[in-house]
Amino acid sequence: MSSMSLFSGIEHINTNTRLENESFTAMFGSITVDLTRQPLAPGDHTISAFAMFGEVTVRVPANIGLHVDGGALMGDTRYEWRTPDNRPLSSAGLTVVEFETSPVRLRITATAILGSVRIVRVVGVQAQEPFAETLPESSESAGLYEGETRRIASL
Repeated sequence: MSSMSLFSGIEHINTNTRLENESFTAMFGSITVDLTRQPLAPGDHTISAFAMFGEVTVRVPANIGLHVDGGALMGDTRYEWRTPDNRPLSSAGLTVVEFETSPVRLRITATAILGSVRIVRVVGVQAQEPFAETLPESSESAGLYEGETRRIASL
C-alpha cells in the first residue's frame, strides 16, 4: 500500500484491514491517504508520512486511537478535525479516543522538510466494507472455476 509522489498528485483509498510499516512520501507533489473507507482490524497499525516540498494528507476516522510523532524543518505538521464532506470543525466538544485504551491504535510518524503533513480526523464517518453483489451463474461448461464469484463496486 505504500506510495510515492514525485511531481504529481496521488489519492490513495485504503482497502486493507492491517497497516504495518506503510510509508507515504511526497516530493514536489501531494498524496492524500484515506483510511476512512475500510475498517481497520483491532490492534496496532503503523504508517509514516514524509513530505519534502510537497504535502501528505492522512484522513483517519475519529473513532480510533491515534498517536502522532515526528517533526518539521521549515515545514509543518498539522492536526485537524473535519466532516466527511471536508468542512472544517472545531475540536471543542469532540470526544478524543484515548490511544492506550482504544481497540484500534494507529501510530503515524510525520516528517516535513519544506513541506506539510496534515492529519485529518474525520468525524461522523463509519468505515464500511466495499459493496459486493453476487453475479448470476453461467453455463456449466464455461470453465473449471468452483466457488462464488462477486462483483465489487468501484469506489
